[in-house]
Amino acid sequence: MLVEFSVQNHRSFRDRQSFLMTASNSGTPNAVATGNNGAPYVLQQACLFGANGSGKSGLVGSMKTVCSLVRDSFRNENKLIEEYEPHLFHSEWRNAPTEFEVTFLHDDSLFQYGFAYDAKRIWEEWLFERPSATRKQRQIFTREFDPECDTYRWETSATHLKGERESWKAQTRDNALFVSTAIQLNAESLERPFDWLRRGLRTILDVDSIGPCTASRLDDDDWKGRVMTFLADADLGLEDVEAEEKSAFETDNFKSLPRERQRHLKSIFPEWVKTWEVFTYRKDDTGAKMRLDFDDESTGTRALFELIGPIMDSLDNGYTLVVDELNTHLHPLAFRHVTRMFCSSKANPLKAQIIFTTHDPTVTEEDCIGRDQIWLVEKGDDFASRLIPFSDYKTRDERPFRKGYLQGRFGAVPRLAG
Repeated sequence: MLVEFSVQNHRSFRDRQSFLMTASNSGTPNAVATGNNGAPYVLQQACLFGANGSGKSGLVGSMKTVCSLVRDSFRNENKLIEEYEPHLFHSEWRNAPTEFEVTFLHDDSLFQYGFAYDAKRIWEEWLFERPSATRKQRQIFTREFDPECDTYRWETSATHLKGERESWKAQTRDNALFVSTAIQLNAESLERPFDWLRRGLRTILDVDSIGPCTASRLDDDDWKGRVMTFLADADLGLEDVEAEEKSAFETDNFKSLPRERQRHLKSIFPEWVKTWEVFTYRKDDTGAKMRLDFDDESTGTRALFELIGPIMDSLDNGYTLVVDELNTHLHPLAFRHVTRMFCSSKANPLKAQIIFTTHDPTVTEEDCIGRDQIWLVEKGDDFASRLIPFSDYKTRDERPFRKGYLQGRFGAVPRLAG
């Protein structure tokens, strides 16, 4: 479970900003007890509001960047160059390191992992662990570059980081993360935090880029049954859904590309690259089932179908799912169905989380969304984004957000000319 995410000097986020999933007490809606004294109660759902361009998508992108660097920096020597996007609107920050830190609960421990980097090197990296059993924080490793000595200062725990520590350190490039490198060299002590950073934090910036997560498993009867139940609960009126596996080069979308583009893609990807073509079925006036191309369905229906896979995968495994503009293409009833699943102990026994950005304040009127779960993202005149918890605002009414937000009382709304 995600507990806290901090970002500094990445895109519109200049000064260090922190997003928290901790609950103020056990009575907070949608809060669960963790058994870890470092974060006793954690939320299963949160939403972020802000005007277009405020930095909402940038926050989701920051989380995606962390996972990408952890996963690929060992293999890709250009990864830091690709992922270094400092704040450009202040001369002192333009060439300064970007810093991320993520605190998360996984496998009965609270981990605190972070790093600072620029386009050339990792400047700092650290990992701490607080097991629920001992209730004490311990250092796993720290790494910091000393420019005067042109070398790294390391501290590694012989007790909690067992294995070929010196070899792992020696093989870690300046432009690669130690976690990313050591795990490839069989550092078993790092498997638990690496596993969560690689798989446990799921980010979706664009529904159209999800891929065939839902369709690729429709040949599994249990999976398809759950998909159909999900669609029925969302009241979409679909009778059936099918997916046909085929070569990516046989699709109409590929064939419509210019020939030069087709040849280029074939030179990059092997012939065995597969995709899935989706078809839906609806009844006509006689009751007969009519087969439709997926593109004939509404944008909302297609978006919900694509999201079902990541949603069910997150619920099945206790992942943290972060979606930009979750409700943009969803009918309000479908959106409500999705969010309520994460509030349900029956549908969500493994305490999966969902975090989403939105413009629609009506979502805060749901019983499972309280003050602790509402965040505002606002960009100032200095072009720097700031994260503000709604709980910072003292109001008489416990649920005043919708009206006050639209009136501009809490900021994070567009500035429209009168």
